[in-house]
Amino acid sequence: MKQNKVLFVDDEFNVLNAIKRAIIEESYKPFFAVSAAEALEIMEEQDISVVVTDMRMPVMDGLSLLKIIKEKYPRTVRVVLSGFTQLSQMLVTINQGEIFKFITKPWITEEDFLPVIRQAIEYYNLQMEKDNLSKSLEQRNLAYQKILRAMEQKQAQEKEGLHNLHEINEWIFSYWRKNIRLVIDESTEKLTALDEFIDVVEETYLTYLSQLSTAVDVRTTSNLINNIAKNCNTRLFINNAANSEFTTKGKHEYLLMMFRILVHHIPEQYKRISCELLHKSLAAETLELDFYIDLQRYQLSVSEKHKLKISCALLNKIGNFDKMTASLEYTGDKLNGIRVTWEVGTPSFK
Repeated sequence: MKQNKVLFVDDEFNVLNAIKRAIIEESYKPFFAVSAAEALEIMEEQDISVVVTDMRMPVMDGLSLLKIIKEKYPRTVRVVLSGFTQLSQMLVTINQGEIFKFITKPWITEEDFLPVIRQAIEYYNLQMEKDNLSKSLEQRNLAYQKILRAMEQKQAQEKEGLHNLHEINEWIFSYWRKNIRLVIDESTEKLTALDEFIDVVEETYLTYLSQLSTAVDVRTTSNLINNIAKNCNTRLFINNAANSEFTTKGKHEYLLMMFRILVHHIPEQYKRISCELLHKSLAAETLELDFYIDLQRYQLSVSEKHKLKISCALLNKIGNFDKMTASLEYTGDKLNGIRVTWEVGTPSFK
């Protein structure tokens, strides 16, 4: 605990000198003022625990000083040291200055003076300890509330994820039944298409399950671009066309999953795949990210295009819950590229 500071105020130098002799062995740090104005200057510069003041002083008396101290420094303990003991004045002082104790002049050092100062310091320390405990409890309460909100948010996200999973399962099995009916004649071409479909569904579905439950987080543009490249084994090179840095808030892991699945179905011999990133503001605290994966110079087989088509259909169903889309873009039969969009929030940092 830091050292307590006590301020003694009296316009008589002989009184202050007597106080200096009386407190020479005390543990607190003393300050002395010969006027109320000087006392207030010291109060501005020092963290005073106790102020002991005379009542009768020129210009500003002790009562006026105590009223100012009470208003500006309510935790400072106030003690009156005075030879003026008229009852009416004492009552005014008590009522308006909230005095802890009175010490009358002349005093007996060991019986009247030192014990009162020590009690005042102890009272001040108890007040500060109470304040610190209150602040500590308040901070702990805020921390517990924050933890509780985080747990509630996570629970809500998990519940949402399970609900989304239920809808995705319904869609997958419906799509599956539809494709099975198409190959009921067991033609080789249709069986191959079904095998490809099952492979893509299994891969996408298991990758999606591995992401549950994805939490909402905040990332910068450069961080997001680096994360996508890393998730695609550094095969995808994203150019931030606007060359601007912004921050997004959302389920970024789902976006990384979409890129990982799509790039996986582009033949491995293509080591450097170009992607352009554009963005535009939709509304307050909302952006649309537009990623365009350029495939014009690549020769993809019918099977690879089919897998990308199935992947986009599945990813659109998954991404629909978080306003993410993936679509193939053609010129006639020529596949030009893949466009991935995401309507994402931006944190306000208030």
